[in-house]
Amino acid sequence: MLLLAMLSQQTWAAGARGAARSALAPVEGAMTSLAAQVDRLTSVLGDVASLRAENQRLRSADEQLRRQVVELNAAAKENDALRQALNFQKASGHRLVAAHVIGRGPDSFSRTMQIDRGTADGVQPGMAVATGAGLLGRVLEAGPHAAMVQTLGDPQSRVNVYLSKSNLQGTVSGGPSSLRLELQHTLGVTASTGDWALTSGVGGGFPRGLVVGEIASIAHRDTATFDEAQIAWVNDPASITFVLVITDYLPS
Repeated sequence: MLLLAMLSQQTWAAGARGAARSALAPVEGAMTSLAAQVDRLTSVLGDVASLRAENQRLRSADEQLRRQVVELNAAAKENDALRQALNFQKASGHRLVAAHVIGRGPDSFSRTMQIDRGTADGVQPGMAVATGAGLLGRVLEAGPHAAMVQTLGDPQSRVNVYLSKSNLQGTVSGGPSSLRLELQHTLGVTASTGDWALTSGVGGGFPRGLVVGEIASIAHRDTATFDEAQIAWVNDPASITFVLVITDYLPS
């Protein structure tokens, strides 16, 4: 190999060297092109692997942010419920027991829920149950450490109310879709949408002045003995997790 290298560098071998280079030039070009393609392929594969790793990192970060947003929203709702409850306690002047909802009725027809407070906490059947927004229902059954609440949405529920503007009297009853209000006719006085229904205290079932809801629609007929209205309830039982039991008022 040393002899061949020495001989190939002689001046008389210049023609042979040129011929060899001409013959090997296409092969050298092909090898150079192939090496460049291999380098590009290796670079592309490296970029794909890097992109996959970055995509996985971003997906994990996105899932973590989504979880944090959900947790913050839940905390905000709970804080809002607690703030409303505190305002309700200050405004109502009643003695209250706070409770968490730990269960709901087995079907959508009964509209009941279970809370984690019972007779050991001063909760008795018949006591009114509210949220910071207004009246929710009454205690139906009570054990030592839990109680069943019948909400106003239950078909068996009844509550006497009056309207804040017109002062008309009526009765709110529950149903599968909404609260229904039957208003007594009073000469020269009619109800209107936007009027608020509050507990009247008539019958002794609930303390007076608890907000029930707002009149969403009303059907008036001169020939009827009462008007029918639909009430937009201030409470949504499906989203309630925190309630207040009014322990210093028992139905008469």
